[in-house]
Amino acid sequence: MERRILIIEDEERMRRLFELVLAEEGYVVKTAGDGMEGMVQWQIMQPDVVVTDLKMPRADGLEVLDFRNQQFQQVPLIILTAYGTVQSAVTAMKQGAYDYLTKPVDNEQLIEVVARAIRDTENQKGVSQIYEAQSDQMVGSSSVMKKVHEDITLIGATRMSVLITGESGTGKELVARAIHAHTKQPESPFIRVNCAAIPRDLLESELFGHIRGAFTGALNNRKGAFVLANGGTLFLDEIGDLPLELQPKILHAVEEKSVTPVGTAKPQTVDVQIIAATNHNLDEMVQSGIFRSDLYYRLNTFHFPIPPLRKRGKDLIELVDYFLDRFCREQGRESLGIDAEALNLLYSYPWPGNVRELRNVLERIVLTCKNSTVTAEMLPEKVRSQATMKKKTNVTSFDLQAQEKQLIVGALEQCGWNQSESARKLGISRNTLRYRMKKYDINRIR
Repeated sequence: MERRILIIEDEERMRRLFELVLAEEGYVVKTAGDGMEGMVQWQIMQPDVVVTDLKMPRADGLEVLDFRNQQFQQVPLIILTAYGTVQSAVTAMKQGAYDYLTKPVDNEQLIEVVARAIRDTENQKGVSQIYEAQSDQMVGSSSVMKKVHEDITLIGATRMSVLITGESGTGKELVARAIHAHTKQPESPFIRVNCAAIPRDLLESELFGHIRGAFTGALNNRKGAFVLANGGTLFLDEIGDLPLELQPKILHAVEEKSVTPVGTAKPQTVDVQIIAATNHNLDEMVQSGIFRSDLYYRLNTFHFPIPPLRKRGKDLIELVDYFLDRFCREQGRESLGIDAEALNLLYSYPWPGNVRELRNVLERIVLTCKNSTVTAEMLPEKVRSQATMKKKTNVTSFDLQAQEKQLIVGALEQCGWNQSESARKLGISRNTLRYRMKKYDINRIR
């Protein structure tokens, strides 16, 4: 989804520079030469973030901020100011500005602040938006999904740490958001940190914050995720990818309810509910010495396993109906039906990518389908070939272990027996793949 940025700056050279810098990051950028033009442009383009100079003709940055406070309170506004007017920028922040940057503005700092503003805005969506986002993976009336909903309500009434486990695409983040929405203060912050997506050398600062000058590029003080989530929920996604050297610091923060920003020895008190999620087998990682047992047990106060789609029975049919109806409405076309053969093929496919994979398949079909009914020929080749392969097997009973072994062998063969690539394809860790290969005595026949 493209993010829209509005730049309001009266100096043309500076305005053009900001536009080029942010456009290179993939943003859709519009500019305005003064505050009056900027407020008009704001109403037209509906930006996700606004960056405005403080001193401008016709209408200055404070007038733009007042306009924002009256009509667009959810849109973060970043103030640009010269060194001599920093106090005015501080005043603007007290009135609702998201942050301020002093001129001359460092390009990397501008990119970082804009990205953080977008991330923080997304993390603090309203409860109604959270429920809307949950709709995809939370569809289903099977007994396992009823248990998921019951546990969400149960945990929401507590402040205990929760560990959500499940394969990729099962909806772990949506469950975390649902738990937060059921807390006594659903309007409190919900801050997500993807431990796998942030570079190792920046993750500590992302979690605990830093002070100005703590390291190269630390031009301002910055609050970490623990402080931003104070009073609410901190969601540590992909916790299995957390570097070993950071794990004691996470444990200390959780147990002592305090964090120490990088570059200072002064701790800050925090009160957050920790929800962690992973598609790795943390038990095996603990045994292998790559995940601390004390942190594992501290996070795993309540274990919340999310079932894969292949174990959700009739939910698949409900999800197919839901997605077909949703994408037809979004694309402005008449409803699509699905014939029995196509539905049987969908039902027999193991869906290693779970609900996310099903969603993508059906969205493409709705986009390309010229008829009023989805047929088997419209399904991806991998879905059709999987069913054909099943027909060739001699398995006469519903043997989950036999199916798992068959799925692992199939992935290994497709990836030329490259274990790392096969593990990614299956959505499991390499250690887990090796464990399964040993369990089922899977060896490459040369």
